[in-house]
Amino acid sequence: IDDLENEQKTAITDHKKTVHERVGNTKFEYTAGSFFQNNNVVLVPLTSYVRDAVFVEGMPEDERPTHLVDAYCGSGLFALTLAPAFQKVKGIELSADSIDFAKRNARINKLDTVCEFIAGQAHKIFDEVQDFPRDRTALVIDPPRKGCDEDFIKQLLRFKPRTVVYVSCNVTTQARDLGDILRKSEEELEGQKYIIESLKGFDLFPQTYHV
Repeated sequence: IDDLENEQKTAITDHKKTVHERVGNTKFEYTAGSFFQNNNVVLVPLTSYVRDAVFVEGMPEDERPTHLVDAYCGSGLFALTLAPAFQKVKGIELSADSIDFAKRNARINKLDTVCEFIAGQAHKIFDEVQDFPRDRTALVIDPPRKGCDEDFIKQLLRFKPRTVVYVSCNVTTQARDLGDILRKSEEELEGQKYIIESLKGFDLFPQTYHV
């Protein structure tokens, strides 16, 4: 995986084997049977869009997010590809195996001093980041198809990160969750509210209706 000129694409059919993947300059290892975005061609544009959504062009330096929370982080795709732009990154994931690989991937990419990964329920990550500055924290959400539960959204609104980037493979539950976040933020945040700044689809699953 360190020899770019001689890298070869191979198919892993044993779900217990370890997959070696590269997204841009970031290297990943994960168990073949675990979740990882499966269309490598789209992953650099996708992670770049997430980065650009956090660091909006023209944003003043003293307003740029310095901390990142990656909910549903898996083996660290967004946390690690975005980590060089942040002072501190914290990710959480239900799968202990994925967290083990996220920690390994942080070491492989020499980002283990910036990134911390925790196995547990996604909504509990807010208990772990109470020392993060709210107005300089970005949150990336990449939940399963069922989307975010009500408790997660309540805690998100209580924490009030500066920026939220919601990645989804199910636009129906994403639309439901965004509606809840926008409506409840207007009702509950005392003059503050979240707004949608941008929306973009990525064709990770060609010739299907999934995005």
